[in-house]
Amino acid sequence: MTQVVTVSAHTAAYAMEPVKPPQRVSRASYVEEHTRVLAQQAAQSEDLRLRALVNVVQPPALALYFLTSTQQQFEQATLKETIEAYKNSVA
Repeated sequence: MTQVVTVSAHTAAYAMEPVKPPQRVSRASYVEEHTRVLAQQAAQSEDLRLRALVNVVQPPALALYFLTSTQQQFEQATLKETIEAYKNSVA
């Protein structure tokens, strides 16, 4: 004797949810998180090698902030204004 069981697509999807593999975290966010943890460890420890490493390898978001924080939109100068500014700086 054979028993046939039918299941809707929605029910099958709910049943398969725990079987799905977890989503992978992007490598960039993994590196940022690890660097952030390393920076916290360096701040709490007195290991000079660890502090030097953190000074060289800064968290990317923070490094990008410092690289772009001083950028300002400068207006373009005419050739005449540029020559006058050069003459004033030399004199």
